[in-house]
Formats: sequence, structure tokens, C-alpha cells
Amino acid sequence: MELQEMEEKLQNGDVLLEVKKKKKKKRRKKKRKREKRKEKIEEEEEEEEVGLSQDPLEVLGRDIMLMILKNLDARSVALSLLVSRAWHGVASSDWIWSSKCEELWLGKAHIPHLALVQGLPKLAAYSLSIMDGKRVVPEYWRNLDPYWKGTSPLMHRYFHTDGSQTADPGDKETGLELGNVQRPLLLLQCS
Repeated sequence: MELQEMEEKLQNGDVLLEVKKKKKKKRRKKKRKREKRKEKIEEEEEEEEVGLSQDPLEVLGRDIMLMILKNLDARSVALSLLVSRAWHGVASSDWIWSSKCEELWLGKAHIPHLALVQGLPKLAAYSLSIMDGKRVVPEYWRNLDPYWKGTSPLMHRYFHTDGSQTADPGDKETGLELGNVQRPLLLLQCS
């Protein structure tokens, strides 16, 4: 009896082992299928990313990017400076910013002297011009010219490199005729 029981147990054990082996094989197959699907999906995503995530500067090259950036407005070019070091190198080119400066200065009566310093990068010249244009003219300066109050025509002042100023003949300011007066000009920086 004992032998018979042992044989039955062995047979049952063999059957159990076979069932376990079959289940294990099924799990392995499912796992392989899942892994293959995952790999396929990852490959497809990588292919999509390669097409979408390549840097245009690397794809198109410096010269073409310069031409593209030159056709953008100044704000967009300034934002492209922040993309990466390579983009900063291209977007800060004097070739781009010299045309932006010309556009900004077109028709202006005043261009800041700092912006015209020889050797100054054009990006810096553009930035200085923008900052200078945002200065507020103080009230006392506006009170000097009756035109701003609407009481007389526009005054013309001519500022000379030696620091003197002249005005149109017959132009009077606080009782003094400045047409022939040579006096040094003191300009205060307004911020």
C-alpha cells in the first residue's frame, strides 16, 4: 500500500510539475510578446522623435539659419538667443542685428552715442537704443518748449560737439534770444 500511495503521489507530482511547466511556458510567451510590443512601440517613438526633435541649426546649418533669423522680427531673434549656446552664437551675429538697428533708427532724430561706438556688437547697440527710447522726459524739460504746452510752434535747438547750443534766430526762451548765444549745455541723464 505504501508503494502504491507513493507511486500515486509521484504521478500526481509529475502531473503537477507538468502543469506548472506549461503555465510557466505560457507566462514566458506572454512576457516575450509584451516585450516585443514594447520594443516595437519604442522604436516607432524613437523614429518619430528623430524627425521632430532634431535641432534645426544642425539640420539646416549656420548660413541658412542666419537667413531665416534675419527675416524675423527683433523680439523673435532675441528669444532665439535663449535656445542654446549654439543658437546664441548664430542669433547674436552682427549681420542680423545691423539690419535690426537700421530698422529701429530709421527716421529717428536721436540715436544714442553709445550705440554708435565702433567695435560695439550690434546686439548691444540695439539693446542700448531700446533702453534709451524708454527713458521718460522729465517735466522741467517739457516745460522748456512751449510747443509741448500747445502755446507756440516747435522750438529748434542745435547741439554742437563743443558742448554749445544755438537756436533759430528770433527764438526766445525766458527772455533771452538764443540765436547767437554760445553757452555750454549740461545734459542730465534721465531715468
